Amino acid sequence: MIIRLLLSLVVVALVSCTAPLASTPSPTTTTSSGVQIGGALRVALASDVATLDPWNASDTSSLLVTRQLFETLVEYEPGGFRIVPRLAESWQVSPDGRTWTFSLRRGLKFHDGTDFDAVAVATNIDRARLSAHPLRGGGGPGGFASYAALLEGFDDASVIANVEVRDAATVAITTKAPFGPLLTDLALPAFAIVSPKSMRDDPTGWSTPASGGAAGTGPFLFRPGAWQRDDGITLERHAGYAQRDRDGLALPYLDRLAFRTITDEATRIAELRAGTIDVTYDLTLAAIPAVRADPKLQLIPRRAASVSYLGVAATAAPFDRPEVRRAVAMTIDKTVIATTIYSGTARAAPQLLPASMLGHDDSVVEFYRYDTAAAKGLLGDAGLPSGFATELHYPPAWRAYQPDPRRVAESVAADLARIGISVSVRAGDPLTYRADAGAGRFPLWLGDTVFQSGDPDALFPDGAPWSGEVAAELLRRARAEPDASKRTELYKQVSKIIQQDASRVPLVYSDPLAAATGKLRGLVPHPLGVDAYAAVWLGR
Repeated sequence: MIIRLLLSLVVVALVSCTAPLASTPSPTTTTSSGVQIGGALRVALASDVATLDPWNASDTSSLLVTRQLFETLVEYEPGGFRIVPRLAESWQVSPDGRTWTFSLRRGLKFHDGTDFDAVAVATNIDRARLSAHPLRGGGGPGGFASYAALLEGFDDASVIANVEVRDAATVAITTKAPFGPLLTDLALPAFAIVSPKSMRDDPTGWSTPASGGAAGTGPFLFRPGAWQRDDGITLERHAGYAQRDRDGLALPYLDRLAFRTITDEATRIAELRAGTIDVTYDLTLAAIPAVRADPKLQLIPRRAASVSYLGVAATAAPFDRPEVRRAVAMTIDKTVIATTIYSGTARAAPQLLPASMLGHDDSVVEFYRYDTAAAKGLLGDAGLPSGFATELHYPPAWRAYQPDPRRVAESVAADLARIGISVSVRAGDPLTYRADAGAGRFPLWLGDTVFQSGDPDALFPDGAPWSGEVAAELLRRARAEPDASKRTELYKQVSKIIQQDASRVPLVYSDPLAAATGKLRGLVPHPLGVDAYAAVWLGR
């Protein structure tokens, strides 16, 4: 959190974008609770920041920076997907499930001194949903927002029918039909609220390096001249930030955030070990041993927002027989994949929805029990006691959450050979792989889903046609249901149908790792890969 595929997760480290910050962090003060106030958090980005406009951001580096400047009406809890208040202190839904009325926090101001109010909220939502809005910016949604179901289309195609300012502290959003994922979409970083004045003062330049002040309500603020293209960007502590920690200490703890682009992972790791940066996210498997071997460093896991699975073509013989698909599911040793291929950075997946997501069923601990004898019996029941030959296709591209798809494919093929299924492993065409897999052109294939928001609707944007009409109807009901507890039960029913159908066999949840120096405190990586730094501090 938000993307049909997860945009590449940013690798970050704490490094400054200017020489003074890189060599002389600000002094700190230790509080009675042990938190050290002050200092400069230095962040190295794997790619350059493209824009300060959260709505038009199309890369994780930009969203990471804008997350510190701007805030959303509601947000995800640290490290998870439960919705908590932020700029809206409360909300209610109309009986027909179409109108969501938000009561806003009073007394807040943007960094430019203007009031945060319902007009500002309406302006930001309208500029997102209306293609001709004068403050729209780059012309289309980017990053997580481009795949948020909230704005499936624009103008007349938008899910949103109207945004109404009822008074300075009350705004109502009405959708054309009941839409359950609304809160989880509004929590995406791309739906952050920007000061209308800062946009109107410079419609074309406010989000660029020449910005005179991209103003939000967040814990850090931007000063003119603080962004140098292809170099870095520095943000300063917002002294007027209203949030406090549980002990009553003002946030943020840090004086500054300094980001610098470092595209090469080896350089990031070298600087981390040298102490010139403090953290880097989403390590490749090749970098993990060096971090584990350094006693001055720590590894911090990020909970999964993705699932890798084995796709099975349920319309092609012999996989059109459910017992054959179930035999395949029983034969794959997911633990071997997680511990060997992923070097322990993944977990066997008992269902498609990760544990952090609404709809995950805690009672399901296995998709199918690993049992080759039972799998052979199922093949016999299907009239295939001697097995058969087939093909398994895998994606050619490397991803942080699927670092070695060829080895995964080979591991699955070796497992299936134990029950007599001879598998030829083939790399897919990078231009057509996903289309071919989605159209069922492969008998077996490796797939993955990266969640664009904290809502299961992101996994089933078009229903689940491969699981039948019953599951599709449950998904339609879940999309229209505003009550989270009722939606949870509907998704649990869908998970059980998927389990019986076995045309998508979940393999692993990948938990990317952050590497940090021992000084880093308070970092809670979020599954969507865009973290907040308000409560981060540096120890000694």
